[in-house]
Amino acid sequence: MDTMEAETATLYELLGRHWTVGTAVTNTVFDLAGQGVAFALADGALAIAPLTDVEPVQDRCRVALDEGRTTISPRRKPVPPLTKVIISDAAPHLTALGTSGFVAADHGRLLRVSASGVTRVVANHGAPIDLIAPGSAGGVLTASGGSIMFYDSNGEVVWLQERVGGHASAMAVSPDGRRFAIAADGLVLVRSFGPRPEPSASFELGSVSALSWSPDGSWLAVSAGKTGIVLVRLADARTVRIPTYPAKAASLSWSADSRVLVTSGAYRMIAWDVSGLDGDTDQPTNLPTGRARFVLVETVDIHPERHLVAAGYADGMVAVARIGQSDELVVRSPGRGAVHGLRWSSDGQHLAFGTSDGEAAIVSFPPHIFK
Repeated sequence: MDTMEAETATLYELLGRHWTVGTAVTNTVFDLAGQGVAFALADGALAIAPLTDVEPVQDRCRVALDEGRTTISPRRKPVPPLTKVIISDAAPHLTALGTSGFVAADHGRLLRVSASGVTRVVANHGAPIDLIAPGSAGGVLTASGGSIMFYDSNGEVVWLQERVGGHASAMAVSPDGRRFAIAADGLVLVRSFGPRPEPSASFELGSVSALSWSPDGSWLAVSAGKTGIVLVRLADARTVRIPTYPAKAASLSWSADSRVLVTSGAYRMIAWDVSGLDGDTDQPTNLPTGRARFVLVETVDIHPERHLVAAGYADGMVAVARIGQSDELVVRSPGRGAVHGLRWSSDGQHLAFGTSDGEAAIVSFPPHIFK
């Protein structure tokens, strides 16, 4: 990874756009069209930023011909403000909807929000919504009071499954859009899309806070209990437990080739190579990644195209490391609120996140920074 240099500005100031939003950021979502980023806020609002930068970093980069050293010029203009939209009186559920824009859920409504902040109600659910998740063809899956409902991108109900379980604590849709996993009442259920699903697979795993499918759909990663991960192989219902995390691993991210799972919940980025589990290996191989610190990793996300992982820490630090290597690029220095909802854009050029002390940020990387 190249080091970018400037006279006085930090890397975070040179590469990033950041805003004070006045309350904790609870989630971050890129829209599918690559037009905007939405930050869900603890006070019930959404803060939306355009992905396009009026002073893109590639226009401010200079490479010295004699030494090959890269420098970045500071911004000349203030960063334009965010667009703020009031959704509810508490942190809204948030995901992408359709080809552009977002869907947010308050107590019982689904609201479509464009990248420019225009909002309209697309469905009145009639009951409190526990969770939402992006579904197939730009639709959205909702869990409410033990029932699952799938809406298309226009807000029309496509199908309903009743009596799936109690209050849902986690939900995720498979990469092929044909199945979903949901955690409720101490169980993880895997069900097919549609009003009359095939018999579900069921796993008794206790309290679950996060679910994540591998991109090839063969594994389901589960954050179970307060200090552990469970890997579930769907083909034969095999479960592999990885216990003794220092804290809850609330953030789970898979590499594009489905070989590596990276998690939060420890004092460094924890990466597991699961490829050996196809044979006789009982446990995945740990790939030491980044540097160990005395501060917990709160959130992680693997780059969509490279074997890089970004991590946000409880003390506000953000770092990027190659999987299986200790070398790190510190993007944001420590000393502020915990980092939440860290996400790469689909093209891997942008990294967005928020903090517990009310900062929202987009960091944009020049194409040649990661070699």
